[in-house]
Amino acid sequence: MQNNEEVDPMNDVTSGRRPFILKTCAVMAAAVVPTVIGSANAAAQEHHHGKMMGYSGTEGYVLPASTKMCGACDNWGGPRRISRDGKTITFTGLGWCNNPKCPNYQGMSGPDHMCQEGACWRKWGALG
Repeated sequence: MQNNEEVDPMNDVTSGRRPFILKTCAVMAAAVVPTVIGSANAAAQEHHHGKMMGYSGTEGYVLPASTKMCGACDNWGGPRRISRDGKTITFTGLGWCNNPKCPNYQGMSGPDHMCQEGACWRKWGALG
């Protein structure tokens, strides 16, 4: 028989595996929980931003077609539709500027954003 001080390698592996798995699970949980909370917080902030801009559920944010804001500009790329009478535009999200001459080029903005330099704005072609 061997000395009592020697440890059986199989028992060492078995007893070391359980704490390793527990520690790994704890680390994974610590990494996932802030991500889930952050995603929920971002969604709540986006919802709040929509309420501030006048979005009302599926209806969207409405501006007059005669406005000279980003949402009525030919260079603004965001979800929008014109009313049947052509007097209003309904927006359901943010958009981006596609005019390289504009200071907001490739930047996200709401439809009610207005460039500091009015020279960037060009009437949306769908408005006639």
